[in-house]
Amino acid sequence: MGRPSVLVSLAAFLLIAAAFLYYYTLPPPGRLVVRTIPSGVEVWIDGTLRGATPDTGLVVIFSKKGSYQLVLRRNGYIPDTSGIDLAMDEVVELDVVLKLPGMSFVRGGIFQMGAEEGDYSERPVHSVELNPFYLDLREVSVRDFRQFKPGYAPSYKGDDMPATNISWDEAHAFCERSGKRLPTEAEWERACKGVAGDTYSYGNAYDAGMGRTGLRLDAGPSAGGSYGSGNGGLLDMTGNVWEWCSDWYRRDTYQVDAGPNPGGPRKGVQRVLRGGAWYSNASYARCTHRPGNIGKERDLSFGFRCARDLEQRR
Repeated sequence: MGRPSVLVSLAAFLLIAAAFLYYYTLPPPGRLVVRTIPSGVEVWIDGTLRGATPDTGLVVIFSKKGSYQLVLRRNGYIPDTSGIDLAMDEVVELDVVLKLPGMSFVRGGIFQMGAEEGDYSERPVHSVELNPFYLDLREVSVRDFRQFKPGYAPSYKGDDMPATNISWDEAHAFCERSGKRLPTEAEWERACKGVAGDTYSYGNAYDAGMGRTGLRLDAGPSAGGSYGSGNGGLLDMTGNVWEWCSDWYRRDTYQVDAGPNPGGPRKGVQRVLRGGAWYSNASYARCTHRPGNIGKERDLSFGFRCARDLEQRR
């Protein structure tokens, strides 16, 4: 009677030992950490929803190695699709910025605003810190503005031409209706300069072939996107038509430290224009040039584009 009991005990011991060895010799599971801008993005893996991204990132545990299809979705944004290969005992971290239709993402951060060789209104060069934001790839077109204001009579024929002869109030109202806003001049300059701090949206060397500038006054603008894209994929930031910014204009704005995300003076008479127009020379087409609205409410060369915060305003 004693021998079978010993055999049973030995078998049980061997099973427990085997389970112990199996468990402790297995590699740890694979992990995927997904961080997104904005947060609140659904994470789908091989067609299964695994959760939504918090500010700290979504951690997904995998029990086996392999290739997986990842889809990130949030209403109003362009879905992001990618494939990932994950091994056991591996941590893969993904940082993804979701794109908005027709807009470029600008990371913000600290940049140098102004130009020492520029006019008085562009000095002194100073550090400005901005939150990330989105900016329209193109100037608002005749087609887009007609949807907002059906009776709009464009200055230049063609649905893809920039909407011009637009007052600041009209531009502001258009952006607000679209769930966006006019960019601050600090945001506009940061987007134009790009990460390298370029003089023009396409680089440091003036080139009339890269943006519609240096032409006769009667030449007029061109259809949006007729020239190559510049920093951040943005179109027509240098030349074509002047673009409204949200700020009131003062020549000495840079003489006072306005802190992060500056929005300009609290009141004024003129509004800021940026970017130059088709008739601007190399100096006036620079990213840093800031003339104000030259005492006019509207002009055949005044247009605009819109910006948006990371999170859609309710």
